[in-house]
Formats: sequence, C-alpha cells, structure tokens
Amino acid sequence: MSLQNILAANLHVSVPNHSRQANGSFAQISCEKNTVGRHISTKAVGSDRREDITHLYKHPEGSEEERIAVETASRFGSKPNTYFCAVANDVTLNVALKGEEPQIGQDAHLSITVKNSSAERRSISLHCQVAVIYYTGVQKGTVKKDDISVNLKPREVQTLEWTLPYDQYKNQLVDQAALMLTVTGRVRETKQVLATQFNFRLRTPDIVITPVGDAVVGRETVAKITFKNPLQCVLKNAAFRLEGLGLQTTGMIVFGDVGSLATIDLTVKFTPTLTGLRKLLASLDCDQLTQVHGVADIFIKQM
Repeated sequence: MSLQNILAANLHVSVPNHSRQANGSFAQISCEKNTVGRHISTKAVGSDRREDITHLYKHPEGSEEERIAVETASRFGSKPNTYFCAVANDVTLNVALKGEEPQIGQDAHLSITVKNSSAERRSISLHCQVAVIYYTGVQKGTVKKDDISVNLKPREVQTLEWTLPYDQYKNQLVDQAALMLTVTGRVRETKQVLATQFNFRLRTPDIVITPVGDAVVGRETVAKITFKNPLQCVLKNAAFRLEGLGLQTTGMIVFGDVGSLATIDLTVKFTPTLTGLRKLLASLDCDQLTQVHGVADIFIKQM
C-alpha cells in the first residue's frame, strides 16, 4: 500500500489529486479538520476491516464530560493554556477498593474520597463510569454510569461508597475479569477539573486440593478436590484438568453441570512415580467461568 493510501486509510485525511508531482514526490496533503481527533478505530476481531470504537471513549460532543476530557488532555499537550485555568486547585479526588478484591459473582464495592483543602466551601459535580476492559486495556463496553453531587465544608473530607452490582456486569465480562472506573468532575466555585481512573479485577474462586493420607511412591494415593460455583447461574459441561510432575500425566475429569452457587467434591486417585515434594495442579474447563486454578504440595515418601 502506498504512503498516500496509508495516510488516507489510517489518518482519515483527504488527498487532493494534485498532491502527486511529476517526479513522483508528494506535495501538500490537507487534513479533514472535522475527522482528525474525532474518530477512533481499531482492527476488528477476526477480520482485517477496521471497527469504529469512538463511542467507547468519547462522550457526546459538547457535554460536560466531553469538555472535562478535552481540557484535561490539553493540559498535557503543547498548548496547556488553551483553556481557562482554574482559580485554585484545592480539591483532590481518590478512588480505592473497599477491603480485598471482590470475587466474581459478587457486588464490587469501591470508595471515592473527595478532600477540600481550602478554607471555603466547595461544590463538586462528579461523573462516574465503569467499563469492562480487555487485558490489552481496550474497552469492551460501559456497564454503569452515575452522576454525583458533593458539597464540602472548609477542610472537609468525604468518602462516598460506590457499588457495581453483579447483575450489571455479569453478561459483559471477558478473560481476566478486568474493569476500569473513570471519575471526572468540576468544582463549581473555582472551575477546577478533577479526573482519575482506577483499574481493578474480580477474583476467581480457587480449586481446593486436599491430600488424603500419606503419599508413597509406587502406591495409589487419593486427593480430594473441592470447588464452589460463585455465579448465580449453572456452569455447563464443566470439566477438571489434572496434572503433576511425578504424580500423573495430564488427565481430565468430565463432571457435567455445576448448579448455581453449588459446592462439589471430587476424589482423584494417582500413583506417584517420583519421591520428594511435588505439586498437583487442577484447572476448570468451562465456558461460563475461566482462569480458575488450584495447586497443592504433596510430599511423596520412599516405599
């Protein structure tokens, strides 16, 4: 593909017919001011065509969220003073998880802390948006939006509880179960812009492996496998893969359907071939739930 076609395809520029000179070089290339910086595209999944994903990143033109995004971006560009500067920057914004990482199948609880460092009252309008993201950081889609008003007294700190219900994300998750909360806002009195992003993951459950009795090389050994379905839906055609160096070759146990919030117990038998400390690994093979693993240390004695 020529440079002219590459520019036209990827940068959304219009190339006039007179841009190619007689000697094969290029003259002036004019850009479409109405498209550059306004459209975002990426390679479509499973195709060589490009997919328009502008709606995943841009707010409606002229909205308060869009203005905040533009002003925030401009501060880090070559002309940081393009937009009106805040009279004061005395309000801070912070996002954190409440407790440990939430487990998949549960509501996610986060906290948004707003601090007023000034001796005057401050009124803030916050816009919250959480999106599912792929492991590459590309957004899949927005699952929840909120608008919050906060009134702070002088020197006051407020911590707001923010919850993402399971019902709102259960059909949107992809591998790695990653989400991103974006919080933007503006202080009414000073016109200060607030913006922050917080990435978090949902923990997947563990497969618990418990050895039963002593393990001796050359003798049949038993281990118990316990797994609880954390989702409020049935896991279809679930199977467990087992492997362990010196314990057994890779094998599969086909279990079938696992009921909603159900706990299952399996018993596996294997004959160790090597002595010493060994690891038995287990993983879940299921379309509805991925990245589920378990490991146990098993000491194999000499006969």
